[in-house]
Amino acid sequence: MQRLVPIVFFLAVACSFTVYVRQESDTLYFGTAKPDGGVVSESDWQQFLRDSVTPRFPGFTHWEASGSWKGMSESTHVLVIIHPAGHERAVQQIINEYKKRFAQESVLRVRTDVWLPRE
Repeated sequence: MQRLVPIVFFLAVACSFTVYVRQESDTLYFGTAKPDGGVVSESDWQQFLRDSVTPRFPGFTHWEASGSWKGMSESTHVLVIIHPAGHERAVQQIINEYKKRFAQESVLRVRTDVWLPRE
């Protein structure tokens, strides 16, 4: 019985550790000022999310922000997508579609590793 106590204790401690899984987080910054002087409207943005983002990533977070590009202030949409590695193409397609649809010169992208608890 005495030999069994350390084994049970070790198993209890080992089972209490959370296992983490590496994923990637892409934060995208979408400016709203168009070259013709117009802006990307809220309805334009919502339609873009429905058409371009949701089919590729059903889970994401977005919010409005204020930014500056080439010395000019503009409203900005920030989009954060956390996903397993290997979704480079899908993220790049979102960026390319936004640039094309709204005549944007660029979309800022910041990628970091994140560690999520395994479910």
